[in-house]
Amino acid sequence: MITLGIDGGGTKTRCVAVDEEGEVLASATVGSTNIHAVDPLTVRERIAEAIVTVLSQASIDPDDVFAVGLGMSGVGRAADVQLVNRWMAEILPKAHAFVDNDAVAALASGTGGDLFGVVVISGTGMIVLGIDRAGNRRRAGGWGAILGDPGGGFSIGAAILQSITAAADHSGPETLLTERLLAQLGLRDVQELIRWTYGQSGWAHVAALAPLAEVCAAENDEVAFRILAWAADSLAQRAEAVIGRLGLQNERFPLVLAGGNLRDGILQRLLTARLEEVAPHAEIVAPYLEAAVGAALLALKQVWKET
Repeated sequence: MITLGIDGGGTKTRCVAVDEEGEVLASATVGSTNIHAVDPLTVRERIAEAIVTVLSQASIDPDDVFAVGLGMSGVGRAADVQLVNRWMAEILPKAHAFVDNDAVAALASGTGGDLFGVVVISGTGMIVLGIDRAGNRRRAGGWGAILGDPGGGFSIGAAILQSITAAADHSGPETLLTERLLAQLGLRDVQELIRWTYGQSGWAHVAALAPLAEVCAAENDEVAFRILAWAADSLAQRAEAVIGRLGLQNERFPLVLAGGNLRDGILQRLLTARLEEVAPHAEIVAPYLEAAVGAALLALKQVWKET
């Protein structure tokens, strides 16, 4: 029994094929498949490309795919789900398809496929999603770079850039971030940041700066540390809102910290400390599965539930 799992993020998309034991047989990575940031035709082409690549690598006939789970950024409305389901009916007509937001797949990656608990994600953007035992869902964040994804990579990268320009204007404190960022980008002075920042489309290049805050904070740079503390507080506030709306404050539940900015580091430790105050009985865990594998498990469990 072959199941495909797709984790469609704002920067890249990961597709895996897994067997009935959960072993990954093949994998492929393509570009972003956020249907609100990328042309839908391009999204469909990228999904199809990832599927074809994985099937080819593992010598799997498309008709042998039992189910496919897709956790995709930008999928939040019924119309989004219907669109992706239509694509799946065309690409893999014999497979059962389960389509949901990528935050659901991230939650499953820390719970083994169970849809109960809260996930806090900080990647290119951020989102907090919670699901209680009755299946009720609440979310916070995930509005995108302009409307507000505080605590996500873009917001951290933007804070780094703004701190550097404030220091250049002598309206903010000096920071190690200036020297380290210019060296990382191969720029001669702060003025060259204008072309670098505005000469590229999208948000990924700004979000990619986020790890620099960790590096400089670890070297006792106060500005960098304050950025991470602000990010942790922003994420914790949204987690607290979701937990409160689901009535989980005094319950035991898995609280998954996911995304590239929440791997072991200062931000992760600051956020954990805040979350221990917000939800003292929660089990704070890191994902132990790839999100794409989590999406595959969700698809299987959904099919079993419906049959």
